[in-house]
Amino acid sequence: MLVSPVPCGWKESIMNDKVLIIAIFGILGVGFISVLFIAVPWLINYALPNWRESLLDSGIVIVAVCLFVYGFYMNVKMH
Repeated sequence: MLVSPVPCGWKESIMNDKVLIIAIFGILGVGFISVLFIAVPWLINYALPNWRESLLDSGIVIVAVCLFVYGFYMNVKMH
């Protein structure tokens, strides 16, 4: 275990590997559910039926989704 550098009476660090992994999976789960409830209905109901107009009207949303996917890919690739 890690020893706290601050002399506060704690012998071990509160954040161990198990807690860190649970926190990471929790954050990833919230993000995945957010994408399911926001991006997927938008894509199915608005973007697919008239895709040419949606590319012109909602370009910033499409760029934001693409940047999120690319950033997630690069983060997973580095680690």
